[in-house]
Amino acid sequence: MENTLQGSIFDLAQANPDAPAVGFYKADRSCEWMTRGELISAAERAAGRLAELGLREGAVCVQVPYNDRFAVEVLLGALVLGALPLMVAPPAIQGLNSSLPDILHGIIERTSAPVVVAAGSVSYLREDLAARHTETTIVFEDEFGEGPPAAWARRRSSDLAGLQLTSGTTGFPRICMWRQQNVMAALDGMATAMRVDSDDIYLNWTPLYHDMGLMNNFMLCMTRGIPLVMMSPFDFIKRPASWMRALHDTQATTTWSPNFGFALAAQRVRDKELEGVRLDHVRGFWNAAERIHYETIVAFKDRFTPIGLRSDAIKTNFGCAENVGGATFTAPQQQVPVEHLDTTSLHEDLKAVAVQPGKLTVPVVGCGRPHPGITIHILDEMGNELPDGHVGHLALNTVSRMEGYLHDPEATAAAFHNGLLKTGDLGYVREGEFFWTGRVQERIAVRGRKIDPSDFEAALLRVADLRPGSFAAFGHDDPELGTQRVVIIAEVVDDRAESIDETKADVKRAVFERLGVGVDDVVLVAKGTLAKTSSGKRRHRHFADMYERGLMAEHEIA
Repeated sequence: MENTLQGSIFDLAQANPDAPAVGFYKADRSCEWMTRGELISAAERAAGRLAELGLREGAVCVQVPYNDRFAVEVLLGALVLGALPLMVAPPAIQGLNSSLPDILHGIIERTSAPVVVAAGSVSYLREDLAARHTETTIVFEDEFGEGPPAAWARRRSSDLAGLQLTSGTTGFPRICMWRQQNVMAALDGMATAMRVDSDDIYLNWTPLYHDMGLMNNFMLCMTRGIPLVMMSPFDFIKRPASWMRALHDTQATTTWSPNFGFALAAQRVRDKELEGVRLDHVRGFWNAAERIHYETIVAFKDRFTPIGLRSDAIKTNFGCAENVGGATFTAPQQQVPVEHLDTTSLHEDLKAVAVQPGKLTVPVVGCGRPHPGITIHILDEMGNELPDGHVGHLALNTVSRMEGYLHDPEATAAAFHNGLLKTGDLGYVREGEFFWTGRVQERIAVRGRKIDPSDFEAALLRVADLRPGSFAAFGHDDPELGTQRVVIIAEVVDDRAESIDETKADVKRAVFERLGVGVDDVVLVAKGTLAKTSSGKRRHRHFADMYERGLMAEHEIA
């Protein structure tokens, strides 16, 4: 077959059908493996069933998956037919975030998807979806069944390969369109940058509906013949030690997680849960998908070095759905670089001046170097190239870029500048290494300084009464002052009212000591109020909007 997702997966299975393809790690520490041949046969039967439901080549198949066998078979079944998979997060995000029904309604309308396949846990949506989308067939896991094996569609490199939702930190997510040739270029670049080896085994708990789980893990393994162990993200959240045990039990060499996963493991895994576990064989713990914190890397190393964590095993990556997955990668055998930056130079002069660590410094972790198909450009507000050490807008000259956003020409046009992909991120380059410093639309402008919300995390970690990492920070325009007031919303460990005033004072003190910035308002809320996006990103602008409209008052602990 041609060099496409379908062609690569099919050819590997034909060449060695008995090789292990994907294993499903269970809570009891067992792992159910499927060979390449078994996986392809199951995918062909799933494709036959999807065809019976009305899915055709080039049409969109919306899927609400978990990291399990059913999700994998349906995903590959859609590819067998030459359809376009579009994965949507299941209803793990609740509370003040966008609801799954609204997202599904919007996606079905935008894509005219003929088929939606969902896990049984969302069957409560059946009547509402069916009433509003009479041309769409909605089917759930317990009624899916099997169909007659379907033949593989012959896709071309110029065809669309699939669709991917952006993280949606500020509202309804956009839908990226990925062409086959760009997807394959992305996978080639990632494999080269990470020096993927035939002896590797990947272990992934990150969800398939995020491009890190889908591309950096699942598709990379499926098209390179690398055995992939999958485990449920919910198992990890409930028992972070299961990540380490799974790595030991399966002898996996490479694994991925957002920064919060590293922090959770460092904080919650107990010694008794690690009896007999060794990590000497793991050559890559990849940290990606959100701001990577130096403090988290240090805590993770301190926690797991005694059981064999290698000093060069922690790696970092920057990527985005618009680039079809990973763009920059820590070099093999390199330890992750970190620079401590002078906050005044960083926020006022937009220069990355490295100094000795101190109270008014910000540690910034390197996110690696671009893979062979990408060059990095740092641009100023006018689109001019900036030299090393100057903070500006990240733009990529990339072979793995998206085609654009589905049915959104205005946003597509805004995403490109002279052929470069603008990611919406801020950062700088030092001797080829990219350092991420924030998001363009989330910066807080206060008294001449521009501060990224993620800079507050290190300070808030010092406040014992707060849930680590569960906060939103933003600027609230104050016309009288002619600047923005700094607002922090944070979840507390204990919502007893008698400690609230003291905790607010601790927040203001910690931020001023760390960043030299006064916090004007602190809103404390109960656990679970500030749920993140499906990819683990904080929704600063979402909660800023709620604050502006007075909607946070009902959630504040008085």
